[in-house]
Amino acid sequence: MRRLIEIIKKKWIKDSLLTTALVAILIAIFILVNLLFMNLDFAPWDFTEQRLYSLSDESKEQIASVQQNVTMYFFGYDEASTAITLAKQYHDANDKITIHIIDTSERPDLAAQYNVNTSSQLVAVQATERYKIIDSSEMYAYDSSSGQYMDVTEQKLTNAILDVTIAQKPQIYFLTGHGEYSIDSSSGAMGTLATYIENDVNDVNSIDLLTSDMPETCDVLVIANPTSDFTDLETEKIQNYINAGGKIVWMQNPYMFIKDWTESTTYPNITKILSQFGISFSSGVVCEQSSSNMIAGTPDLIVPQMTYNQIVQDLYTDGMIALLDSGKINTVSDEELEKLGVTASPFLQSTETSFYREDINSDISQKLDSDEEGPFVTAEILTKKIDDDTESTLVAYSNALFATNYTVQIAGSYGTPISIRQNKDIILNTIAYLSDREDTIRIRKDTGLVTFDAITEQENRIVLWIIFAIPVVIILAGIVVAIVRKRKK
Repeated sequence: MRRLIEIIKKKWIKDSLLTTALVAILIAIFILVNLLFMNLDFAPWDFTEQRLYSLSDESKEQIASVQQNVTMYFFGYDEASTAITLAKQYHDANDKITIHIIDTSERPDLAAQYNVNTSSQLVAVQATERYKIIDSSEMYAYDSSSGQYMDVTEQKLTNAILDVTIAQKPQIYFLTGHGEYSIDSSSGAMGTLATYIENDVNDVNSIDLLTSDMPETCDVLVIANPTSDFTDLETEKIQNYINAGGKIVWMQNPYMFIKDWTESTTYPNITKILSQFGISFSSGVVCEQSSSNMIAGTPDLIVPQMTYNQIVQDLYTDGMIALLDSGKINTVSDEELEKLGVTASPFLQSTETSFYREDINSDISQKLDSDEEGPFVTAEILTKKIDDDTESTLVAYSNALFATNYTVQIAGSYGTPISIRQNKDIILNTIAYLSDREDTIRIRKDTGLVTFDAITEQENRIVLWIIFAIPVVIILAGIVVAIVRKRKK
């Protein structure tokens, strides 16, 4: 024992033992601190310039006022997803909001309730009586002018929560009785659009003004391609609605009529209503010659140019609208609009190289000398001043086919017009604009060209090895070097 004590007293052994003990203590502290932080589940620190992982003060302020219980179901996401990192902060801002990551195999009831399949990646935001679906593709927008991706996850999630907790849903009515496109869920040409509008937290109904009065609760009246004239009674009811500050979306295909509506002998009551806003729809078709403004090289499948306004503000930089056999909107002169008390704001139009032709059965692959030259207005906001306190708004589209769920063939493949480009989005934006339900907040975070993927198990093991193993190796190497040097002295 005395000999052992003498050996320990040797300085180099004493120093080595103290160093080893110190290293062991440091490693133990390191492991304990990491375990503590992992158990506390701290939100990750956000050092990104655009604060991609942080909920904005604007969202926190809006969310703090939510009084209803809201559940956000994330299908196809995992804990490592940036959307989950952001979503957890909603619960921190308001404990009435809860977050759940759902495996469809474990919760087939929720998968059935929200019509989710195993390959879907979406978020269902559910309040007491309402819910809204947000597809993962809606979380990012590409800005073609800057070549950057814009993260709109916070914008979508915050507005969805606010939408499902509003006091009263807007009431949207589709006019019937004149051959309009139906919203019947099984066979209606606009059944899909009606579903989309309902998913945006609106009530959607049909209305026949021959048998019903215009509801006082009607926030937006949709007139989708009538093919016969209105009666005097219906016309009076629509005019009364306009004079009370009514909001109307009117979508009209041109080729349903042989003559132009500007002729007083053709559809006089429809003409009477449209003339209050100073417009008429054409009976011919607008065709493009610019290859970048047509689809699949087809001149009458046009991609119109946008003028920035509240309807297209989310689509302006990266969106494309596809109109199928579109007509043009004829608008009276500025002087006549002023007499009517109407302000006209076109927001979709064809290019200067486009042309307009009445005879839609002729060959449209080449422009003729007799064709009218573009550009032509294909969508327009018309605001009519009724009195000092009242305005009525008409949003007119010289095409209705683009918002239908008809099956069409384009470039050898089949699809529905409403699913092409951003056709669905522009109609939903129009409804939101007219019902004063535009997004409460607009937060777009520039993500550059970076993409975010969930970390794999193998990647996680590598990270843990780097965090724990490399420091230990470095420390041990330092001990060995120190011992070797002392022995050489």
